[in-house]
Amino acid sequence: MNQFAVTAQEMRSMEQAAFDHGVPPVLVMENAARALCGEIESMLGGAGGKRVLFLCGPGNNGGDGLACARLFAQRGGKSCVYLPVAPKTPSARDNEAYVRYLRIPVLFELPSPAQFDLCVDALLGIGQTRAPEGKIALAAEWINHARLPIVSVDVPTGMDGDTGHVFDPCVRADVTVTFHAAKLGLMLTDRRGNAGDLRIAPIGIHACDRGIPYYPMDALDTLLPSRDKNAHKGNCGRVLVYAGSPGKAGAAAMCALGALKAGAGLVTIACPEEIIPTLQALVPNAMCVPLDKADTVAFDVLAAGCGIGTDENARGQLIRLLQKADRCVLDADALNLLAAAPFDLPKTAVLTPHPLECARLLHCDLQDVLRDPIAAARKLSVAYQCTAVVKNAVSVIAEGEKIALNTVGSPALAKGGSGDALCGILSATLCEKQDPFESSRIACLRMGAAAVKGAAVHGERGLLTLDMLSFLR
Repeated sequence: MNQFAVTAQEMRSMEQAAFDHGVPPVLVMENAARALCGEIESMLGGAGGKRVLFLCGPGNNGGDGLACARLFAQRGGKSCVYLPVAPKTPSARDNEAYVRYLRIPVLFELPSPAQFDLCVDALLGIGQTRAPEGKIALAAEWINHARLPIVSVDVPTGMDGDTGHVFDPCVRADVTVTFHAAKLGLMLTDRRGNAGDLRIAPIGIHACDRGIPYYPMDALDTLLPSRDKNAHKGNCGRVLVYAGSPGKAGAAAMCALGALKAGAGLVTIACPEEIIPTLQALVPNAMCVPLDKADTVAFDVLAAGCGIGTDENARGQLIRLLQKADRCVLDADALNLLAAAPFDLPKTAVLTPHPLECARLLHCDLQDVLRDPIAAARKLSVAYQCTAVVKNAVSVIAEGEKIALNTVGSPALAKGGSGDALCGILSATLCEKQDPFESSRIACLRMGAAAVKGAAVHGERGLLTLDMLSFLR
């Protein structure tokens, strides 16, 4: 069920384990080249007569490109290879020799792009830690200006495979074919467009069993078991939503709707009395109580913070409710109140900050969080003795030393209301699963999958949070 995102060193260790068992490195390269060739053929509608330029660097990334150039030519394509520098690894040199034996053209000067239907970026691989230089940098710039479909091998040239940092220049691929497992940098980069569509291709070594786990979209089929046929609202979880204020009733509505759509049996909104009529209309399935009656509500999970404000009244109300809570999900203004002056949290608490809120909670610079969101999530979890969900295009979930990613989502979530809905979805999931780390993973996946499906119907710009919730499973 889990898939894994790996660092360059983890990938090398898995490959070396195969080599230590007698698997020839050139055979693993052949498997990679075969997968790459299949993707190129899919993009071009077959190999026959199609012209492809393979820009190949000196390492094994270039070796993959050379092997693919040979396979593509053997399948009827017209391959051409550009070598900015000579191959240096044994497998890459072997494949260069084979390419020359088959009389595939090998160039040492960059050609006119008009001669080709597609180009393959096999210049630099997963070990990149600095900007491309010399002829390789010129080749990367040529690729970006060629106006051809671009396939990058493993990671785009110019992207750090571990951190996702993008150097200058960096290839902007249409498709990246990465081998065996997703590389961590492809997940964490804030320039995901440089990698284009990601394809993970097997290369004939044991299934990935290391790295940082993430659930694929289809994992929901097994993560959400069917309910007992005798289920009733009283045993499907009770969520108390402390949210909303004048002008921010929508935040409370989205949180409560998220909890209901995610399966909570009973949802009660504690809010200022003047917005109760609005919320009763927006969320007719939820009950509403004024704040001075909130202490009378029995609940399993508290979802708090969406649109409550940050004055002393909000702080006092939040602390009173937390004293009654065994489990809670804190978002938005609850996080800002916590950052301003810490207070005690329940034993089972989940914090769901976006990067700026995370920086406030850690009293650090926003760039520190963006530069290393895994370290930030782990630090946040330890500092507040909680489960931390640092939300972004790829969210990082941390509980002490345990780390997971959520990679499923859509740009459609980049609008107000998404975080409120996640707070509700997570609170309902926490009612059912109880384990905060696993509940956080599942809730992020549920919302991400709903956004993907909703965007296919309403578009990435047009999908509203309410629309997204209708696709929630």
